[in-house]
Amino acid sequence: MPIAMIVHGGAWAIPDEQVESHLAGCRAALSVGWALLSQGGSALDACEAAVRIMEDDPIFDAGTGAVLTAAGEVELDAALMDGRSLRYGAVANLRRVRNPITLARHVLSGPGTFLVGAGAEQFAVAHGVALIENSALIVEREQRLWEEWRAAQAAGTPQGDSAAPAQVAEASLEHAAQSALGGHDTVGAIALDAEGNMVAANSTGGTPFKLPGRVGDTPMVGCGLYADDQSGAAVCTGWGESIVRVALARRAVELLERGLPPQSAAELAVRTLARRVSGGSGGCIILTPDGRVGLAWNTRRMAYAYRQQGGEPAWGC
Repeated sequence: MPIAMIVHGGAWAIPDEQVESHLAGCRAALSVGWALLSQGGSALDACEAAVRIMEDDPIFDAGTGAVLTAAGEVELDAALMDGRSLRYGAVANLRRVRNPITLARHVLSGPGTFLVGAGAEQFAVAHGVALIENSALIVEREQRLWEEWRAAQAAGTPQGDSAAPAQVAEASLEHAAQSALGGHDTVGAIALDAEGNMVAANSTGGTPFKLPGRVGDTPMVGCGLYADDQSGAAVCTGWGESIVRVALARRAVELLERGLPPQSAAELAVRTLARRVSGGSGGCIILTPDGRVGLAWNTRRMAYAYRQQGGEPAWGC
């Protein structure tokens, strides 16, 4: 069976000065995952390793360097789905775990499927995953942005659309924050190993200044990710509330099941997101059982890298 892998580093208005850092992070993640696949490693190993690289890279909104909530803390979500068994492991609202994707892999083994908050962190300790202080996840860039946002809120100064009253709906507040600052976003990966198994994975810190406890599309199967060895796999990125409303990842895989090529499926899925949800923005990456890729986005940029057996790596932003 051919091997293949694709990763993304988020779909949003990535500033010009951050483009090369996003590309470097995607290339590094792909390189680590590809090395495992090319040595006969599993898609599960490759996805976990690739996403860990991006969680540890502070340029991305996942793990170290993630955006801060309205309360000034980091809360992380992640998930993995195995296309052979259709099993998944998902975690959310983690405050003291450096690499949520590794905890999601432990959850994948059961008996649960989706753990959140304190319960997820207790599960981490029971499985040998060390806890850290939340402050260890915060970088100066995000601390500064949060302090500027708080000052603007206290002064009643409009900041784009983000000067919303406290009682505004959660999705509106978070979408406003994205509009004001350009947003940050999820990282993700899909791998196809030599055994024909596909795995999809993703990780995120969510949207800037989100309400504590908010969960977007990332850890939700069928929304942020989906994998099925018989059809293909998709991982999504963007404004989570809009992605959830159309179950974007499952919708993209259904397009593959209807016979669309992966590039057409990705493009149609993203067009559907924009058409069906006001302000629906984001992107998706797709991988098929024969190693073909598809990718599309309707934001200013989406960072990505991919490689297929017999070819050289490709990337863009």
